[in-house]
Formats: sequence, structure tokens, C-alpha cells
Amino acid sequence: MSFLAPALLLGLLGLAAPVIAHLLGRERPLEIRFGAMRFLPTAEPSVTRRRSLRDLPLLIVRLLLLGLLIFALARPATEHDGGLTMVAEPHDAVLLVDGSRSMGLRVEGKTLLEHAADQAKTLLSSLPAGSRVGLVTTDPDGPRVDPTADPSRVAEALDRWLERDVPRAGAWPLASSLPAAARMLRENGSSDRKRVVYALGDRTEAGLASLPTSAEGGAIVLPIPAIDDDVPLPEHIAIIDLQWEPAPDLDPRAARVDAMLQRFGAAEGTEARSATVGLFIGEAEVARAAVMLPPDEAVPVQFTHTLLEDADILPATVALLDPDNDPLPSDDRRHLWLAAEDATEIAVVNGDPSELRAHDEVFFLTTAVGAHNEDRTVRVRSVAPDQLAERVRKQGAAGLADIDVLVFANVRAPDPAVAGAVIERVRDGMGVFISVGDRVEASAYNRTLGPVLPLMMRGPVQVGTAPGRTEARVEGIAPADLGHPVFSGLDGDVGLSGTVARRVMLLEPDPRRGASIALSFTSGAPALLTRSVDAGRVALLTTSIDRDWADLPLRPGFVSLVSGVLSYLGDTQSGGVGARLTAGAVRRERARAPVVFVTPQGTEVSLAPTQGAVTFEDTFAPGHYTVRSEGAQQAVFSVEVDPAESKTRRVESEAASAEGIEGRVAVNVPQWRWLVWLALALLGIEAVLRWRSRTAVS
Repeated sequence: MSFLAPALLLGLLGLAAPVIAHLLGRERPLEIRFGAMRFLPTAEPSVTRRRSLRDLPLLIVRLLLLGLLIFALARPATEHDGGLTMVAEPHDAVLLVDGSRSMGLRVEGKTLLEHAADQAKTLLSSLPAGSRVGLVTTDPDGPRVDPTADPSRVAEALDRWLERDVPRAGAWPLASSLPAAARMLRENGSSDRKRVVYALGDRTEAGLASLPTSAEGGAIVLPIPAIDDDVPLPEHIAIIDLQWEPAPDLDPRAARVDAMLQRFGAAEGTEARSATVGLFIGEAEVARAAVMLPPDEAVPVQFTHTLLEDADILPATVALLDPDNDPLPSDDRRHLWLAAEDATEIAVVNGDPSELRAHDEVFFLTTAVGAHNEDRTVRVRSVAPDQLAERVRKQGAAGLADIDVLVFANVRAPDPAVAGAVIERVRDGMGVFISVGDRVEASAYNRTLGPVLPLMMRGPVQVGTAPGRTEARVEGIAPADLGHPVFSGLDGDVGLSGTVARRVMLLEPDPRRGASIALSFTSGAPALLTRSVDAGRVALLTTSIDRDWADLPLRPGFVSLVSGVLSYLGDTQSGGVGARLTAGAVRRERARAPVVFVTPQGTEVSLAPTQGAVTFEDTFAPGHYTVRSEGAQQAVFSVEVDPAESKTRRVESEAASAEGIEGRVAVNVPQWRWLVWLALALLGIEAVLRWRSRTAVS
């Protein structure tokens, strides 16, 4: 044990004061004169001093009380045995607290978020004098406190946050909020002091393991796990995926519902564990199944259900039926909408038809779709550019109404009439996938589809040859951004490593467009970009989907890539399945009249359109949503939790192994609070003893 203010121990010299007070506090002898004293002989007076202490129990209690108060003021503390570290000198800091769903895992009676708050308070109480500290959380609605010399403001903000229903269902990785913490330090910190981001979270892939050793502006990043590494994590069961498909082989109105369950956190060699899962239509349970779950292995469960004749769309839920002891209950249920038939209609405009399959975009695209969608819920048809133009001339944008995703494969550029209809349909919810090639004219695309392109095109470029070398230099594919919805449900290597690209389309940088990069080349140039435009989405692949520019279609991950892109683009439609959003994502609807969103709890939220569209942001409650608007068909969508947040396995972080940071010391855990409580108890005992002493004298 150590003392953070050892100089105050000199106050122990004051323990002599109660002893002196008791010695000097004896009663003076009273002289009582009486009449017979005159007959007594005169003698020299004799004085006897009493050396003994009076009220010994009261003295002992007072000495203990004073000693405890002195020890409490000296702030005794013990070194934290969990490996927490902090910069020893006065510095500027920001606490970055993970508020994602994985922090809801209950360990030793508390959630990881509650444990992280305890660690934060330990840090706040141990900061060197003169330090300034702020607060940032990954939750978009969480508290933010600019760096201040008063750590109690940060502690109070954390307490108020924990009083709310947190963590919520959204998935906000720590890395996504690190720039905000670094910016807060840069704008409010001092340039002549060290700047530190203390990241508090779990050691998961999307948690502390995702952080670098330093942030923008040179701020040091120090990871602080919510619990010590020697504390075992409890195992839990999650429903990590839920899909459905029509089953006409069973009945014209039948549907197959496929769920995927996984048991996380079990030790290796542990025996399989049973779980019971049920299918609910509305509130009624219609089927159940029992399944054995080995450790860390995904196990499929299939249900079938036949829709009644008067039911076109039904809300379906698959849920664990025995989740009472599950320490992470947020992933025990998943939701979708069922219909007798609901196929995603994909129209491919082939700009470079070829009899050679190796040079035909449609061949590779349809092969990938067929390999991943044997149930035929995705229907692909080829459309010639002139056929598409003829449909639009006759019907306008209505000619594209039956298309969920429109693919431009190596098309020069749509003519202005077609482009206008495409832009209108995209704003209403259609998806567009553009892959480039030799026939693509960048300037023509910029003129016609510029309002919806993720980024403007600059022009194609041959990767070329390295200076002074004869062999061709090629581009490879960098690891995919697994946080992008295109790669939802995938982890690790998605099967695109080793891709060789010889030509790429260069783009004009423009951060105002809000494009999201899902895939990059090894040089850092974007390979696959997406952008949301009102209710629709657009994806741009900067190389070809045949073998003219790259060998991408020959890679094992091409099937998953195509399926992910088409699913992402077609997920905005409001058919039987409807859009499936990750909790916290926004839902956009084109509308000319007020739109009413009905949440899973039955709450109705009415929004007035702005510039022909509404944006619904309150999608934090997983479940079924419906959308109503005057003059429009009712739409449906469901909100799901991100399955990546269910992966609670510990992963060592890069920042956790960073060494050589000068001035790092162990965090001290304060121990003076219990001394204060003991002193209050002794104060009560002292009052009782003093009362008894006065009563005895009287």
C-alpha cells in the first residue's frame, strides 16, 4: 500500500492533543467549609496529583477517529493488479469508452460497460495533479465532455449515461470514434504536453484489437480492458444469421426459414450443448427445434411455414426459447418478413457482349449469382442498351419499376433520357451497380449519372511497368473492410487475396459525396465504392468483372463479392423480405406526403418530407417496422443486430503490446473511502460514550 499524499501523515503528531486534553481535563478539588473546622488543628496543606487518564474508552475512540481521518486525507492506495497504465506526468487525456452491443456481456454480475465505467473512475482518481481529461463514447447519443481539470465532470457524465438503457443494439467500433477523440485533444489540448487517448472496452476484433498505437496528431493510444485478462469470459449462444426462401416444391405458398446458431466463448474440448429455438409468426409460436452446439461452430436450423391465402406478408421471428442464463441476450432473436414469393429482380445491361465467355461480363455475373442463389430468389436477366432505352422512351421511369438492381457492365454510358429515369428510380429505392471496362467513357458517365455516382470518374489507366524494370507492375486487392454491409457476415480472408488487376479507373476525390470504400487496391486506390442516394444505393467497381482488366472473377471470393453487392443494393426494396438494416442505420423514403413509421413497440413516428424524402434514424430497436404514406403502398423492413458484435473472443491488440512509452506508471486503486465510512462509525460510538460519561457524573 502507498499514499498519494504522504506529507499529510505528519498529522499523526496531532494524536497527542486528545491525550493532553484528557490530562488537563481533570476536575479541580472543591474546598467545602463547615462549622467544626475551627476545632481542627492547623496543618500544612497536602496536594496529591492524579496521574491516571480519565474515560479511557472515550480516549481510545477519539485517537482512532483522528488517526483514521489523517490516513484518509493521505489517500492510501494499492497498485492495480490488472495491468492498467497511465502517463505519470501531467497531461491532456480523453477517455474513449466503447458503447457497442458487445459491451452488454455480463461478467461477474455486471455488464462489460459497467466494468469499463469502474475502470474509468479508477483512472480519474489517479490522474497526476494538473492533468486535464475529457470523454468520448462510441454511442452517437452518448456523452461528450471537453478536456477539463475537474475529473468529477467526466465521472458524472458516465453515471448519467449508465442510467440510460445502454449499451444499445448498435455496433460502433472503437476505431470509428478514435478520430473524434484525437480531434478533441487537438482542439482543446496543449501542444507542449503529452496527449493520450485512454480507450476502455473489450478485447474483441472490433474493440481494443482494432486500435493503433497512436492517433491523428500524435496522441498516444493506451488500451484499458474492461476486465482483467485473467477473468474468464462466460459462454453465450447467438443467432448469427437468418434467411428465407420460397419453397414451391412443398407448397405454392410455403417458405423455408434458415437460421444459423453459434456458441461463443466455450473452452476447447467442451462437450456440445443443447439449445431450443422457435419460429414465431407474429406473436404465435408455430414451430420449434432442438439443436446441439459444439464450441465455436455455426450450426444451421431450418423451419418451413405455409402462408395462408389471405396473408401476403408476415412478420417472422426466430428466437432462443431458453435464454434465461445467456449473458448476452441481445442476439437471441432475429427478425424478417415472409412472403409467398419475393425475388430480387436484377437487370444487366451488357455493354460488350462476347461469344468468348472469358470476355463476357454477364457470364461471370450470372454464374456467381447462380452459385450463391440456387433457390432462384435472385433472378437475373440481360437487357441490351437499346432495349433499355426503348422501354424508357415509352414508359419513362415506370419502365424500370420492375427492376430492383440495375447493372451497367462495361456500358459506354446511358443516354440522357435513360439516365434521368435511372436517377429518379435510384432516389425511390432502386440499386445500381456499375462495373467499368474498355468501352466506358468517364466524361459521359459524369454528365449523365453524375448526381448519383459515388465519385466522379477521371479515366482508365494502365497500371504500367515499374521504372527501370521490364516486368509489368500490377495491382492487388487489399484486405476487405469487413465492417461494410457488402461483407456482412464474413470474417477473415474473403477469398480475394492474390487478385491481379492490370487496368483501373481513376476517380476524382470528393469527401462531400459521402462515398464509402468497401474494397481497395494495395496502392490505396478505391476498388469498390458505395453511396446512398435518398432511398437507393449505387456501387462502383473500378475494374472489370470479366478477365479483360483483372482476374477478379477467377478468385474464390468473387461469388461472395457479387452476392454481397447485389444483396446490399437490393436491400432497399419493400417486398416481402423488405430491407434489412443493421441497428442504428438510417432508413430513407421518397415521399411527397408525411410518412408514418411504426416501430416494433407500436410507436408511430410521423415525419414530414424535406426535398421529396424523409430520413428515419430511430432504428435502435431490433424487430419489424412498417412504413405508411398517403398514396403509396405500405412498405416493411426489419432491423437486426450486427452479428460481429456477438464475437466475444479475446484478441490481442496492437496498442496493448506497445512498449517504450516514457513515463508510464501503474494505476493506483484508492482505498480511503472505506476509512471514511469507518471514521463515521467511530464518530457515532464517540457520541454514545460521551453521553454515558455525562449521565454518570450527573
